[in-house]
Amino acid sequence: MIKTFLSFLFLFLFFSAFSQERSLLQGRILTDDQEISAINILNITSRIGTTNNLKGEFEIEVAVRDTLRFSSVQYEQWEVVITEEVLKKAFLTVLLVEKIDELPEVNISNISLSGNLATDLENIPTLTQADLGFPMSDIPRPTSVERKLITASSGVDLLLNTLNGKIKMLKKATANEDLSQIVDAGVNALPVSFFVNLSIPVDHIRDFVYFCAEDATFYTFLPEDMRLELVEYYRGKAPVFIKERLRGK
Repeated sequence: MIKTFLSFLFLFLFFSAFSQERSLLQGRILTDDQEISAINILNITSRIGTTNNLKGEFEIEVAVRDTLRFSSVQYEQWEVVITEEVLKKAFLTVLLVEKIDELPEVNISNISLSGNLATDLENIPTLTQADLGFPMSDIPRPTSVERKLITASSGVDLLLNTLNGKIKMLKKATANEDLSQIVDAGVNALPVSFFVNLSIPVDHIRDFVYFCAEDATFYTFLPEDMRLELVEYYRGKAPVFIKERLRGK
């Protein structure tokens, strides 16, 4: 009887401690669209799921080392491991990139087939999307702030918006929005422990990434396949940041 009671007590304390470690994380999803369609947000670790509202805002329970997955038909899948820094801020910004579905190559032929497979394959012309006149632009869609700037800079409103400072304000907002998204991506690209190993204090990691983002080429290191290059870039920048920005404080 006592053994059963002790087992029950142990399980109760274990699950109580586990539940106390979980926190409610708020966040916002950023995309090129003003109204964001429902994104599947799944805590892979705890198997808890949710979705966002039209503004991209969401809430979900998490704990340190949980993995969140953001997925939809329209955007590329993105995963992030919850760190102590994220829990401390209790807010997560997620930048989703629109998924581009490329059309496969199209084979068109009006020649007669000989019946010899090897010969016939060589004689069939292969046409790409460009050959068929399909659009292949890789220019990203403008964000909501950029669309407002385009509207304010066109037509009869151009002079008025120039005089009242609206265009200048929107240009500044566009630049700040772009920089904030770049910094978010730079912070989330690597775990907190990596920055700490570079002697960057946890509360200065975002300042460090902002420092790196002052370099016009910084964004080129952010794609997933450039992680090794980003690591080396951060290692080169860390001593300079510590010398110029931290030692003087």
